[in-house]
Amino acid sequence: MVQKFLKIEESDIDVYYRFYLNEIAYTDLTKMQQEKLERYRKAWSWYSQGRTKEMIISALTKDYDIEARQAEYDYNTSIKIHGAKDIVDKDGRRVASMHYFDMLSQMALADKNFHAATIAREKADDAAGLNDTELEGINPLDFMKPSKIMFVAEFDNDSSQTVTFELDE
Repeated sequence: MVQKFLKIEESDIDVYYRFYLNEIAYTDLTKMQQEKLERYRKAWSWYSQGRTKEMIISALTKDYDIEARQAEYDYNTSIKIHGAKDIVDKDGRRVASMHYFDMLSQMALADKNFHAATIAREKADDAAGLNDTELEGINPLDFMKPSKIMFVAEFDNDSSQTVTFELDE
């Protein structure tokens, strides 16, 4: 592992990363690590199902007879190990909405309801981000700022000296 090569100490959760990378077996984990891994997995499964943080913490404290602050730590560690789903979930919902409105547009076109088809198509395009303004490109304000121009020239007059000319505005 790179951390051993760089002589960096392992953190408490590195063992779980190593487990998920199949570098160590489940039986190589200590009893305490196996219990924590079970709590992390359960917290992650509830989180993936859309349960709230409070619900997950409450269930962990009840199921494993641990304090609320330990359950919250397990919840946060589980997200750190498995990844935060909020960003992915938002992108997934955006794509699902885009396809839904696209389907509605197609159905409205089949029924020759052109007004509804147009509205659904606009909503699909909005979900896809096609109507967003582009922030890239040429900014005219960049050309309004004065710039400093420097010329560097070398003259070969028996000795090599560098002379710098600066143009004033």
